[in-house]
Amino acid sequence: MPATIYEVLWIFIIYAFIGWCVEVSYAALDRGIFVNRGFLNGPYCPVYGIGVLIVIIVLTPLKNNLLLLYFGSLLLTTILEFLTGLILEKVFHNKWWDYSDKPYNLMGYICLKFSIYWGFACTFIMLIIHPIIYAFITHIPKTLGIVLLSIIFSVFIVDVCVTIATILQFNQRLRKINEISKRIHVISDEIGENIYENVTDVIEKKEKFENEHEDLLTEIGDKKEELREELEALNEKYKAMLEERKFGFERLLKAFPNMKSKENNEVLIKMKNIHLKSIREKIEKRKKG
Repeated sequence: MPATIYEVLWIFIIYAFIGWCVEVSYAALDRGIFVNRGFLNGPYCPVYGIGVLIVIIVLTPLKNNLLLLYFGSLLLTTILEFLTGLILEKVFHNKWWDYSDKPYNLMGYICLKFSIYWGFACTFIMLIIHPIIYAFITHIPKTLGIVLLSIIFSVFIVDVCVTIATILQFNQRLRKINEISKRIHVISDEIGENIYENVTDVIEKKEKFENEHEDLLTEIGDKKEELREELEALNEKYKAMLEERKFGFERLLKAFPNMKSKENNEVLIKMKNIHLKSIREKIEKRKKG
């Protein structure tokens, strides 16, 4: 049980790092590539640090009761995962993971399979891992420990700020691409329907406007050409924005392959498909090389 804020901070950051290692290892086994997993850029997953810290603080008095320790761990980590997924979606308008395809899930944020895993993992940590970790923390010279924590959390805070900025830019990019997509549809409709209606209207009234219909047709033709040029330019811009490579955006797509956008999911799916295609090509080149 941590006795001071100093120990709390060390426990949080150590288990956040261990959690990141677990996520990276799982992704490597599951997808065959290195993935910098987690919400932040650095080698830490804060939700793991918070989860283990809560389990340690709440369940240490129940450590000798294996059954209560397991179900307590399962319950606490499941609640944390649900709240984390819900809050992140509300704040950033993206669903970062989705268990909707798993049996016994709740709104896609949690599922029975992973809740069982968290229960076993935290029980193992409490009985085997944490005594070693805690002993390690107590053996770090206090002055050195404070200096290291200061450096680590300075980097951590900067990372949080950079990540939030990246996500806001990412969402803005999705909105812009979506707006271009809608404009493309509008122009296509104008070319396909409105131009036809105007031409039909001219033909129907050609007797009345016999001397003017050629000018009107020319005007309509010019408008049609302008719309086609705008459509071509928008299509080029749309394609370029979808395929543009940016480290922060690529990392998010790679780290959260099941991410969903609340407002621009169609565009996000296209971006993910392009990204997945790029990953497959890299894997194929690596195999051939």
